[in-house]
Amino acid sequence: MQKAPRIRVSGKEFDRQLGVSSTTKWRLSKRDKNFPTPVYILNKKLYYQDEVTSYIESLERTEPTHNNLDCAGAA
Repeated sequence: MQKAPRIRVSGKEFDRQLGVSSTTKWRLSKRDKNFPTPVYILNKKLYYQDEVTSYIESLERTEPTHNNLDCAGAA
């Protein structure tokens, strides 16, 4: 049985799926050890879709990380 090829996506598509700019994606890549490792075909940087999906799912939360509407500290 033949193994299915892994799908690769461009950096722009990764940005779109992650919902951030390329600069923010770059910052994440520098500080997050779980960030997907790019692969290169010629000089084109690509990412494996399954790794991108897993990474995005690892960032999902049911609560926000901060609340801009919390006025308890306002005096």
